[in-house]
Amino acid sequence: MKAVLVFCEGYHDVVFAQRSLGAHGDCEWVDRPIGGLPSPFGSAGRVAKKGIIAMRSERQAIDNLRLRNAARPPLPCFESIVENTSADTMFFLVRAHGQDQRDPVVSLLQTLDLTITDEPAGTFDVSEYAAAFLFDANGVGVTQTLGAFRLGYGGHFGDLSDVKHGKWVSGTTVPVGCFVFHRSGTDETGTLEDHLAPMAASAWPQRYAGAEGFIDGNRTADDKVSTKQAERLKAIITVSGQFDNPGDPLSNVIGRNGLPQSQFQASPLSAELADFLTGTPWSGA
Repeated sequence: MKAVLVFCEGYHDVVFAQRSLGAHGDCEWVDRPIGGLPSPFGSAGRVAKKGIIAMRSERQAIDNLRLRNAARPPLPCFESIVENTSADTMFFLVRAHGQDQRDPVVSLLQTLDLTITDEPAGTFDVSEYAAAFLFDANGVGVTQTLGAFRLGYGGHFGDLSDVKHGKWVSGTTVPVGCFVFHRSGTDETGTLEDHLAPMAASAWPQRYAGAEGFIDGNRTADDKVSTKQAERLKAIITVSGQFDNPGDPLSNVIGRNGLPQSQFQASPLSAELADFLTGTPWSGA
């Protein structure tokens, strides 16, 4: 079996990737106990060790944490899993925040590498893994975002000089890919919300128009929705989806019980992301 670790900035990015893989990648959501996941992520296979996910949860220094933090697993956090059974590939969607969380991500990758290399070939269910990173371009753009990624992760993976948006690099320790959310081919700034907004507007046109009018008609210059376009769009999308998801966050609004699957099936970005994630250049291919 092969595994792709997909590092996402936030939880709604995790949900977007999960639903995109469902809409375009022939993937199904995995809902099984951690111990039943393929080793070394779940059970540790033929060795008397716990899986990586269980070990990470147990390594928290609980006594040094406030109660509100002890209830949450440390970042990077495994949030969701989907599987393409025909390709014998499992996608682990990991919430890791942005590039400022590089050190914890590298620590997780080092643990995975050491776990696999310390045991003979064939010990674990997962024989090969890849790492994909999803980022927002924000105001700096795709080129600068990729440059920061090369600088931050080259020390772990090796030569990342060929990394490009939506492409994989295979001359590294494992296959590595980077996908940067931006507005368009002519505007390389922006975020995932620039694409979620038209999807929500298409699904709920009257509600979206009403939410947009409410947000824009009542915001002040000091509000977060006035300082960043992404925050404004998050607010509008979330308000639009409250009718069936009252009180729920954006991740639920675009989740399986919120934004219809047809919106992901019709989204070019959703298809592009799924094609990228399922196009991993495995060594045995």
